[in-house]
Amino acid sequence: MKMKKLLSTGLALLLTTAMLAGCGGSTQTASTDSAETGGSAAASEEASAADTAAETTAQETGSGEVVTLKWYMSINPVAADTDKVIEKLNEYTRDKIGVEIDYTVIANPDYKEKMPTLINSGDYFDICFTANWTTNYTQFAGRGAFLDITELLPQYAPETWEFIPEELWTAASIDGSIYGVPSYKEMGWQSGFFVNSDMAEEYGIDLSTVKTLEDYTEVLKTVKEKSTAAGESVIGVSGMSFNLTTPYESLTGTPTLPGASPVSAYGNFAGEAEVFNQYASQDYMDYCSLVRDWYNNGYLSADPVNYDSDTANRDNDFANGKLFSYVISYAPGAAEAEEAKTGHGVTFVPLMDPLFETRNAMGGLLAISSASEYPEKALEFINLLNTDEYVGTLIRHGIEGEHYTAVGDTQVDRTMGGTLDPADNGYDYTYGWQFGTPFNQKWDISYPENIEDLFTEYNESAVAAPHNGFTFDTTPVEAEIAALTSTVEEYSKALESGMVDPAENVPKFLQALEDNGVQILMDEIQTQLDAWGGSAAE
Repeated sequence: MKMKKLLSTGLALLLTTAMLAGCGGSTQTASTDSAETGGSAAASEEASAADTAAETTAQETGSGEVVTLKWYMSINPVAADTDKVIEKLNEYTRDKIGVEIDYTVIANPDYKEKMPTLINSGDYFDICFTANWTTNYTQFAGRGAFLDITELLPQYAPETWEFIPEELWTAASIDGSIYGVPSYKEMGWQSGFFVNSDMAEEYGIDLSTVKTLEDYTEVLKTVKEKSTAAGESVIGVSGMSFNLTTPYESLTGTPTLPGASPVSAYGNFAGEAEVFNQYASQDYMDYCSLVRDWYNNGYLSADPVNYDSDTANRDNDFANGKLFSYVISYAPGAAEAEEAKTGHGVTFVPLMDPLFETRNAMGGLLAISSASEYPEKALEFINLLNTDEYVGTLIRHGIEGEHYTAVGDTQVDRTMGGTLDPADNGYDYTYGWQFGTPFNQKWDISYPENIEDLFTEYNESAVAAPHNGFTFDTTPVEAEIAALTSTVEEYSKALESGMVDPAENVPKFLQALEDNGVQILMDEIQTQLDAWGGSAAE
């Protein structure tokens, strides 16, 4: 089924919130001198109002003092001017909600190693970034490291609670409870190709005819023939991957692991059970056979496994016309941003409508420590990150006049009119979703002016996976998962990039999966699904 709650509703709420925030202003303490020296009734009223405001602030903070929240964040790179930005942030939040931030940002993969160690050792923090790919949200919530905020959200983050779609809260829930505020951005994932559209036009390629992987064969054939005739060696496509180009619901939350469920809207995996091993499907064999033909015909690099692992080299080749296209998981505005980076036309050719799964909600969340002394204040701060335009823009783009210039009411220019090289900018995080949501942040001019409309269209077109909200507990099968992960790593890359014969190697792959406990994993997934009791109806 398509996603029901519209992004536009959330955006309207954010606009209202921003307007209310703009009317708030800071509380000024009236001078007591005028009242003591027989000042006017107006002065007395001002003093009374100030006393009331001070009393309210004291009630909100519990003591009248500003509380400090320890926030651990994972983001790359660590911007040089981070301390300046946080100082400016604290100037605002001290007055706004009686909070200042003690901020520690750690770049991945260091965060992936350090943050779990800090949690396990009992180091104090109030807020931390968590996901299914770093400082595992499900595992640490299950261990009691993160606070259950289900009941607190409507009271201390009401705008965020209303703004984020119900589907996202459901997907972020574990056994019916919420332990983190998910990042609200594009709802789901959508695979396809980034294509050098200037080259496609030069070669007479009509990209609108491409609806499936099979359709792309003729495109790659034309690129090979035309580039060879021109005395050039152009790689047709890079980044081929079965789990990225073939939609299915990952029941483990790790799409490369066996354990899939069909999503009928896509019409693939016909006849498969509710829980199945995607690598044993006919779809997998057909995919590997197709890409094997592409490889044998010279449409891919000579060593795609190594070539695809060097994204910097890939990006350079794509910019310089040595690579025609590559597979990507798309987000609205990404093609326009890529155009600005490469200097040539870039078109996104989709292979599917977006698919929203539980794992998409696990891609980034802010969790509150179960040991936090100020969970209510932590939620108030997270609410600002998600709903206050000043806070959102500051934490994403830095300080106006130093890291960017404003362009109209909704955009910024991180080059400051072409006077600042983005490489020399001391603070800018292009996407911004890691901090909460990009929808209360101003956008860089490299994005189209209708970027929020594009997000609306994307999210409204998303297909909801049949088991949205199901979270797999890996604990009973950790040994099998470790062995199966190694097995997939050993076989899948060469198979899925066409480097080896699938007729010979897929059977070997399947036998290795069987030997390493794939059926045990399938049975455990089914057991947990039955206990979960969620509906598989679409």
